[in-house]
Amino acid sequence: MFSPARKITAALASAAATAALLTIGAATAPAAAAAPAITWEDCPEQVTVPGAECGRVEVPTYYDHPERGTISVGFVRVKASNPSAKRGTLFTNPGGPGGDAYSYVGHDSIPWPDAVTAEWDRVAVQPRGLPGSTPLDCTKPGKGATVLDQLFRGGAWNRASCEEGTPGYTRAITTENTARDWEMVRQALQLEKISIVGLSYGTFLGSVYATLFPHNTDRVVLDSAMSPSLAWNGVLVSQQRGYEKAMEDFFSYVARNNDTYKMGTTPLQVYERWSYKVASESGVRPTALPPRAKIGDLPPGLEFAGQPGVHIMNATGQLRVEAEHLADKAANPAGNQILSTTLSLTRQIIPQPTQWEMLANHISNREPIDLGTPSQEQALEAFMAQAQATSMQAMILCNENTVAGNPALLPEYYWSALVTYDPFRSLNAAYGSGQMCEGTPPHTKAPALNGSQLAVRPLQISATGDPQTPYAYHGEMARQMGASVVTVDGPGHGHFANGNATVDAIVTEYLRTGSATAQTVPGVI
Repeated sequence: MFSPARKITAALASAAATAALLTIGAATAPAAAAAPAITWEDCPEQVTVPGAECGRVEVPTYYDHPERGTISVGFVRVKASNPSAKRGTLFTNPGGPGGDAYSYVGHDSIPWPDAVTAEWDRVAVQPRGLPGSTPLDCTKPGKGATVLDQLFRGGAWNRASCEEGTPGYTRAITTENTARDWEMVRQALQLEKISIVGLSYGTFLGSVYATLFPHNTDRVVLDSAMSPSLAWNGVLVSQQRGYEKAMEDFFSYVARNNDTYKMGTTPLQVYERWSYKVASESGVRPTALPPRAKIGDLPPGLEFAGQPGVHIMNATGQLRVEAEHLADKAANPAGNQILSTTLSLTRQIIPQPTQWEMLANHISNREPIDLGTPSQEQALEAFMAQAQATSMQAMILCNENTVAGNPALLPEYYWSALVTYDPFRSLNAAYGSGQMCEGTPPHTKAPALNGSQLAVRPLQISATGDPQTPYAYHGEMARQMGASVVTVDGPGHGHFANGNATVDAIVTEYLRTGSATAQTVPGVI
């Protein structure tokens, strides 16, 4: 939700599994305790970096009520490749909530800059609620739960299911508790200070840690910062227009490169080619908002309509694609756009312009992506992992939500979730309307962010075309944390260690010196 598909292998696995299965102010810290002991262990399979070390510590389930038992928190550490040049330790989080921390540091597909891997140990703490730490078990319906609860009281359904499998654990899944887990791992590793690289939701988690433990915090990098006051329903609402704009940016990129992809010279022409491919895979055309029409998009014989005709096309674009979708559905009742591999890949890859070439090659059939055919066991495993991450994410969002749902969005939610199955609208409308947390009122708030006690000013990276943490809202976290901001002029979500060499150089210099002079840098597209 708040993090990109940083590894294309993960994006492909998720898309394949979906296609196979859908046939659907600082807070006062508790008194310090002795540093926990580390149990070292073999790393999970998603850790592929040679020499990576994995361990776990026992931490309180509830830090304000330690008598209520403990949970296990796993972590991975990759040591600096040049120990003689080591400058410190980076704690990282890839976003989500629900992103797999082991993969962010431990998978060799993440392009961390060589200078960073040489000079810093990197640590990723697996968030509580996910496999690798004590996971939530939300696989069984809660006692008394019904299908109507799932449709109309999503929050109550999710909490009841998770309480059924892990009694007494659900209220402990919060950003503050996850930040305190970081502190326990820091103590266990006997580190005086840590630096932080947080991506997307990780900017919030890292800022909460720095707010709670400023004297244990050195450098702080906030990559694609979210707006704290939108937590959480408001963040999802903001993503709706963000994704629509990012889709238009992608189709514009393909149109500009028509000599290569040969899918049309306007964004709308490219959209229609994309729509055709989605329909060929799923039996129905997609309902994603089409890009704005241009003069060249007027149908033959209607060129005389000129710009007024273009305005009419743009005003009726959403209605047109939904009417086409319903017509396809009437002719093919078994059709469902979510069965399209291309649609799944588009949803995951759009925030990553470094992968747009690959997506364009796939859509144009120049180099189709071969997802293979997962076995039933592999598909079920991937689906269950995604479901678990989604349940954990929903638990955090509902536990600490501060934005009331908007009932006016309920019709859009039910329409997109029950009729069109539009992946670009249904989840945003589910949270925006309040349905996703209905029956689960928030019981806590994350600490108000405050970077005034930090010895080194944080560095924030935000992009003008970011679909997941839109640029219009980037200033709030920067003000609260006192961060200097580097603006990436272009699309994309997540810029450090993700193919933008200019950003990598800026962040590396900041980690070394504590300062950055750049204010605006170009994006990769």
